[in-house]
Amino acid sequence: MPKRTSDHGKHNRTPLLGGLKDSMNALAADLGLSKPKKHDTNPFGDALRETSERKGGIIDELTRHAVALSPVIKRRTFPELENVPEGLVLGWAQLPSTRGRGFSLGIFPDRDHFAQVAFADTHGRVFVGTDPNMDVQDMQARFMFGKEKEVTLPDGERLGESGEPRSRSGFSRAGHGLGSALHHGRGLGRGLGHGADGVKAITGGVVGRDDTGRMTWLASWLKAGNRYTLEQMRANLPPVMRHDLEYRDAITIAFFATYMLPQINGLLIGFGSGNIFRRLNREAPIGAIRRSVRDTLAARAHGMRASGLEDHFADLMREAGALDTTPGLEAVHGAEPLHLYTSTYSSGYFFTWDKSLAFGQALKSLKIEGNLNRFAAVSAWLERNASLGRNPTEDTVTRAEAAQIDMKLIENPAIMALDPYDGEQERRAVLSLVDIAARTAGQIRSEFPDPRDVLTQQNVPDSGVTNAAGAESTESAEGAVERTDKSDTNTQAARPSYSPARSDEWVYRQTLSSLLRRLRLPYRFDVEFRSRLDSGEVAIGFTTAGTSMMPDSRYDTTRRTWRALSSAERASMSAAYNLRVGLMMAALSFGTSESVRQVSLHIDSIGLEEAIAEQDSAIEAMMSEALRAFEHLRSGDLGRVGSKADPKDGDFHGDPTRPITHEETFGQTASGDERGTAGGAGNGTGPSADATDQAAAESADADGAASIDSQFEDLMKGIDIDEMAFGMPDDTGAGDDLGGIGGEGVGTDGADGAAGMDDDPMSVLRRNPTVRNMVTVTFTRDAFLKRLDTAGLDNPEETYRMFGAVMDVDGEGGLKPISADFDLADSRFSPTGSQEEPELADRQFSPATAHVLGAQNSAGLAIQRVDLLQHGVNEFHDIARNTSLGSVEKAQRAMQIIESICDPELTGLASQVTSALIDGKDTPDFTFTLADDLDKERLRARDMLFSGQADQAIEAAEAAVAHLDQVYAAGHGVPRYFNSYAERVVYNRLFATLDERTVLIPDNLFYAHMELADVLSQIKGAEAAIPHLNRMVAYAPAYPLSHLKLAIQLARNEDWDSARAACLNALRVALDRDDAAFAYYRFAYAEWMLDRFDTAAAAYIMSDHIAPGAIGSLESELQELVSRADSQCIPVPESVETAAHVLATHDLPVWPHNEVADIVRDAARVCVDEGMFVPARTLSVAVARMNDGEGDSIDIIQAQFLRSLSA
Repeated sequence: MPKRTSDHGKHNRTPLLGGLKDSMNALAADLGLSKPKKHDTNPFGDALRETSERKGGIIDELTRHAVALSPVIKRRTFPELENVPEGLVLGWAQLPSTRGRGFSLGIFPDRDHFAQVAFADTHGRVFVGTDPNMDVQDMQARFMFGKEKEVTLPDGERLGESGEPRSRSGFSRAGHGLGSALHHGRGLGRGLGHGADGVKAITGGVVGRDDTGRMTWLASWLKAGNRYTLEQMRANLPPVMRHDLEYRDAITIAFFATYMLPQINGLLIGFGSGNIFRRLNREAPIGAIRRSVRDTLAARAHGMRASGLEDHFADLMREAGALDTTPGLEAVHGAEPLHLYTSTYSSGYFFTWDKSLAFGQALKSLKIEGNLNRFAAVSAWLERNASLGRNPTEDTVTRAEAAQIDMKLIENPAIMALDPYDGEQERRAVLSLVDIAARTAGQIRSEFPDPRDVLTQQNVPDSGVTNAAGAESTESAEGAVERTDKSDTNTQAARPSYSPARSDEWVYRQTLSSLLRRLRLPYRFDVEFRSRLDSGEVAIGFTTAGTSMMPDSRYDTTRRTWRALSSAERASMSAAYNLRVGLMMAALSFGTSESVRQVSLHIDSIGLEEAIAEQDSAIEAMMSEALRAFEHLRSGDLGRVGSKADPKDGDFHGDPTRPITHEETFGQTASGDERGTAGGAGNGTGPSADATDQAAAESADADGAASIDSQFEDLMKGIDIDEMAFGMPDDTGAGDDLGGIGGEGVGTDGADGAAGMDDDPMSVLRRNPTVRNMVTVTFTRDAFLKRLDTAGLDNPEETYRMFGAVMDVDGEGGLKPISADFDLADSRFSPTGSQEEPELADRQFSPATAHVLGAQNSAGLAIQRVDLLQHGVNEFHDIARNTSLGSVEKAQRAMQIIESICDPELTGLASQVTSALIDGKDTPDFTFTLADDLDKERLRARDMLFSGQADQAIEAAEAAVAHLDQVYAAGHGVPRYFNSYAERVVYNRLFATLDERTVLIPDNLFYAHMELADVLSQIKGAEAAIPHLNRMVAYAPAYPLSHLKLAIQLARNEDWDSARAACLNALRVALDRDDAAFAYYRFAYAEWMLDRFDTAAAAYIMSDHIAPGAIGSLESELQELVSRADSQCIPVPESVETAAHVLATHDLPVWPHNEVADIVRDAARVCVDEGMFVPARTLSVAVARMNDGEGDSIDIIQAQFLRSLSA
């Protein structure tokens, strides 16, 4: 291994710097000593590249412009700086004119003359220029000290104090190096100056502007007691120039040694991992890796320092094959197929790649990815050591030490899994996960109090509960309180104390989701879990890569060299690693709640090794598909489920002029044609109305029917990336129930176990013959925690055997496939009835729950008329079979059910039900025909429309809907349509009146009105469509689409006040960013037409902020609006903050801070705790989407949480 230092006194200075004469053209231009040719972000770039000795060069210029220094002027020179021309010295001078503002950096032609090249202020910033009196107010700093954090360090050599004798490794000699420290339990880092009082210090980064104009990390600094230490520098400087420096010395040495001189020589390379991370963050990954390794070689070739961590990085990348030319991974026309992302939760790296990536290339990318994460973990540990004043740090670590730390983190992944473990015994690191889990659960419980507890503390009675469909006709005294305020029941409330008697499923699932997504592990994995706290059961399973991901070699501390690992050693290492990760996940599961009594663990393999061994093209093709699934988490392609938990429109949001149903209806074609004109304000009323409609039409034409059936393609758009969730490519057509081990979907409101395991996006893995269950085990709480206390993660196989694990270890120590003895889909791992639809459940709610949901029982959450009617028929059969009831009592109970459902068609059958029960017979199996009859008329109207009989088609369709409207209007209930369970809760809380009987209309009645509105708007104009749109709003006041469609036609009619009101109504109930953005967009134009320029501009800005780029014409309309406002000297907001302020000032909604946000958040929490996962999924998706971040994203923690609600 090359030495870290070299004798630079032996280098010939002249070839490097050329005497500095007539060669600093760029520097001269930047300093104003010659006419500048062009702006250059590198003022030193061409400065020292020539060796001319002609007279009249830059030295002569500098000397001519140098100022004489009087003896009283403070100055400091640094002749030790290398690569400086003979006869010149660099340093600083405290010129009289700069006193109090900063000081000057520059060149000393001789002791008594000084030429400034830069000015440093008192805030750690350096500005290039020759004028000591320069005004830096509007100048960009070229170089600066950036503060990062405050730390407490032991007083030692890092702060300029000499400690005990040190070994080459950076450890005290008594520690016998890193290997001894690890094996004797003294940890991965050993503190300096033990027994000394800690010293408060500040750390930061040394950064300089590179050739692209971006700030680049170059080194680091440490400040304690107004004295500075410079660390992680490429330049070889003696200790006196790195430790115990005053501010001016530190700035000057750092500026010249890390920035100006390296940039002159084209070697502006940051030290160690900082340079590597910079490249990985800015450049395509494979090229960044290779250039980082070349940077290390170039630094050493020029006698500069390189860290042992850089050497370890090169070793890891060489091992993974990243330095080899690999067809399929190389850049094509500058574009690489691999894309590198970083999780904001785990800080882990991972790749996504193009669908064309072959199996072998994908496998190599996973290996590179894993090794990148290994490198990042070692870097984080060394940074942690530096913060605690321990060694080794990156400044001192050797290649061998870095390799040993890397191996230790693989053998005990709990050390860096969450918070870096700071204890003396790494064996106990896994127990710290239990404490972290308990602490996290407490924080979440405190931050998000149970709304029912808040109601109890506020002494709020059961207000706001409607006698909705399915509610009993008589109410308790508690439930009959008059409703006064239906919203914000939890605002400004005191935090309640935790009541352990109540189910805490929501807190548990949120906490465990957060912990699992924050796990920092080297190798990509998928995980999901189920919980049932009332019985203390939790099941957790994960899928990870195997032997092929493991290291190929390790450092042998005895022989002091690297040795290759055999296949048996790698198999054994893989098995031990996976078993340890399983123990860590079980520890988190137990730590999150004391209610958990046992955790069942399921470990699977996706079979990479088997695929390699088979060398079979069919298996390889299937594994390529599997690896695409394993990789494809970023886009969130999910596939259709068809669950009853789905919104009925297929999770459609945004511009309502696009087609939203996939039913074959008489108006479908006409509705599609409408896209060309009805999407805008209409008839030229908007500057870009036609452009909007054309864009919608083009989008619809491009997508075709697929745009209807891809129900959730936008669900995870812009998702925060994490290595632990995976979705299928959109060309697989796989469904998404997100259930079972290996289920890689990212979770949606449509997740439902009824879809079956075949809908799992990772079902390709299960179809793959190489996928196997590897381990199943059930840990019991007390015995498990006791075992962790005594053994930690040591001897993991023995730990599993203690609990009767189903596992098979082969002769090489690897895991063999087994037959699993349980599945995550087993009913014992979920609350009883958790997957029941509200329509089919018989749940009575407590007063507090009833208040949050706006319903006294589960039927008050119903949205599916057919299911509610079928449940009623089933109830009739149950009553008929009940031998303990008399015939009269049976008839009375049946009538109560009929009255509670309040459906006119069922009411019409009441006499048949009661007659059968009085006669002692079973009730008939009724067939409900109202919806079918309407569909027949819709199809007949469609045929007429296609045959050219438009007027007759419209007349027939209107007659059919008018008849059905009259049937429901004549009933005793309030007819309503609900697109989703979330909208039902919003309706219950915001719109339903006291004692209301909400009646579900057939879905196709609502669709028929929408179809008629679309057709009439094209054939007869907006005025003819408005009655049907008003009927849609009356039927579905909580459905944003109703209001948005109405707003469009009102705008076409130039009824701006009404269009404005419709947009506000849509904003009030919007649960999705696209809906809110489109409502703001339409609202903005209506405000513009009403000459309200400030609110119009605010709404345009909010629309673009909520869904950037979603509405193509928005930008041009906003520019035109601002231009007109400026011409009239009317001030308008220009930023999101000012736009939100303008809206709030005018008492207009600022989405997502609206009434429904609190309603759905509380309802989602309560539904999970009550074990009603079908409505909980839709509500939870709405909560996840209603965030202040940019983009319609459900972050990865909420995606994991949603998966836990699947069957």
